[in-house]
Amino acid sequence: MNHSMINVPLDTISSTIASMSSVLTAAGAAAAIVGDDRSIKFVTDELKKLIGEIPTARHLEQTLGIPLGDLRRPSSTTISVRDRKMLVSIVPFANGAAIVLRQVFDDPPQISDIPKVVDVIRSVVNRFITFAELKSIQLEVSASDFDERYRHHDQLADALGTLLDNSLHYVPAGGEVVIGVRPMDHKGKPILLFFVMDNGPLVPEHMKHVIFESGFVWNAQAAERTGGGLFKVREFAAAHGGSVWVDSKTQKACSFFLRLDPDH
Repeated sequence: MNHSMINVPLDTISSTIASMSSVLTAAGAAAAIVGDDRSIKFVTDELKKLIGEIPTARHLEQTLGIPLGDLRRPSSTTISVRDRKMLVSIVPFANGAAIVLRQVFDDPPQISDIPKVVDVIRSVVNRFITFAELKSIQLEVSASDFDERYRHHDQLADALGTLLDNSLHYVPAGGEVVIGVRPMDHKGKPILLFFVMDNGPLVPEHMKHVIFESGFVWNAQAAERTGGGLFKVREFAAAHGGSVWVDSKTQKACSFFLRLDPDH
């Protein structure tokens, strides 16, 4: 069994621009901080080396070739800077957002146009790694070394992204999240069992089914844990011979499971 650990070098996410600047500088990150008023508050030397001086947010958008959009929502986009493939991540915090660039490398060549499910998981993790680092969350990929592929991989990536996004929202700074997959048998048929587990708060018993319903409205600031966008995950699972559910039997971890028929 292969466990791929992603080291988290950053200490914590801060509610102040001054502290966030120190975190980004200490990490050697190529990053800028944009305030609530969309003005540039801070630019690391690493980012200046990469793209030069950044006087305004508009200039940053033009240099990167992408709109920054809603700074209150985390997002990641792949761009090219000086012939290097870079991942631009927007990481919101209390007084604005950190715009972080990191170099990414092409995935290994696939023997078919359909990627391995393990590579789908890793691509999802890459979208959220910057946010996890800034929140000092330990993010682990746990997957058996097997060659299973899944032809609806784009929809799978969206579903896993929703589950991971929810975990990262609820896990406190310094927490842990594990995302992975296991090939299994169910009633004599092969299945793929994906999971996202974390040590954040548990979903209350009375909400375990409600959060997957189409009419459920997520309140991100509510005291109890629920989740956003989970109906779409349920729709995807149902359309492909599977199901999704949340479990916390151990009372130590909140675990979301996504079961799929690999042949569906």
